[in-house]
Amino acid sequence: MKKCATIIFYSALFLLFSCTGSKSGKNEQPQAPKGSEIKIDTIKIHDKYTFAYVKEDAPILTIDINLPTIDLGNKENTARLDSTLALEIFSLPFTLRESCDSFISNQKKDFDWLRNEYHNLKEEGMPPGLMRQYCDIVGKTLRGYKGYMNYIVSREEYYGGAHPYTYHIILNIDPTTGTEITFYDIFKEGCEETLTAMLLDKLMKHANASTIDELHEKGYLYLDTGLFISQNFLLGNDSVTFLYNRYEIAPYALGDIKLTLDYRTLKDIMK
Repeated sequence: MKKCATIIFYSALFLLFSCTGSKSGKNEQPQAPKGSEIKIDTIKIHDKYTFAYVKEDAPILTIDINLPTIDLGNKENTARLDSTLALEIFSLPFTLRESCDSFISNQKKDFDWLRNEYHNLKEEGMPPGLMRQYCDIVGKTLRGYKGYMNYIVSREEYYGGAHPYTYHIILNIDPTTGTEITFYDIFKEGCEETLTAMLLDKLMKHANASTIDELHEKGYLYLDTGLFISQNFLLGNDSVTFLYNRYEIAPYALGDIKLTLDYRTLKDIMK
């Protein structure tokens, strides 16, 4: 991903004086299903990178990765899960560890592209040290529905501008096979209309709104595309939480939207 041109970048720098990103929260202790032989380790990487042969005001790229790795006690199942995690988190067809290394390498190459911007800003008398960037990727595992594992990833990335870009990825894993549990593994075909209505009702309550127009006035469903069923859902012990990342159904300022429905409410549309 190439960075913005100089004139756009100048605007981002001015915004940085008043708005800066903050990194993600704590990494909770990974949890395996009770009574299992599953082993959980963690990939931990802290990497700082800047241009070679430049002075102290040079920008810095900081990358922090803290991701659980899962050994399911079966080589084939473990490899299947590891590949799924790498693909979902980094969109790369490698192992999770290899994907972390490849991601960091690509981030550094993109950052090197800013070298000319650095020199341009120096000539203009601007503080190039403000061209800092960071990426923080934190994962955790939880025990979920029917012995499934929840694998939750929070990413916060800052490449200049008024605020960082934050989003979350949720995977539900069957630890007996290493496969991801998809929407139609849990819900019946044809349930979409009923489930969407339930989620819309939850969104109304979340926003303290009584009509669609009022939702729009408060910034929700601001693209006027209607509510969709998020495939980013957490199969908890007692309920399902559908997560909508920032910008999906509401502006950045309204934050992530979490709509939770208990299994008793959903029993007629679940398998």
